[in-house]
Amino acid sequence: MDMRAEILELKLRVEELESGVRHGIVAAGSGRPPDRQAELLREIDDRTRSLLTEVAAVRSALADGRVEMVEQFAAVETEVAAIRREVKAWPSSPAGGEREAARPELEEKFSSLRAEMTDLGVKLDRLLKRENG
Repeated sequence: MDMRAEILELKLRVEELESGVRHGIVAAGSGRPPDRQAELLREIDDRTRSLLTEVAAVRSALADGRVEMVEQFAAVETEVAAIRREVKAWPSSPAGGEREAARPELEEKFSSLRAEMTDLGVKLDRLLKRENG
């Protein structure tokens, strides 16, 4: 538990004692048993104290999570910057020999695809004429 949670718990304990004196639960020198209303008030005070302690713990955990997230985002930003620098250092175009070697092959494939598309268009026209005629 962190220091804030401990201080909060001590404050709540003092408030509980003060509340007990106010509501007759803790009475100086009084030997009479507490009444039902005083017991309910004590239970409410106990639950409130417990909830406040848990809220303080959750706030502390959230603060730790925020710090961790900020650190992780900073690490990611550093990595992205390093990748950008590395990518900028690469040559801007592929090696000239590779491009020139691939160009005729791509042109041949493109011409072949164009011829096949033309043939398919002619066949489709023939089939449509047969169905309509």
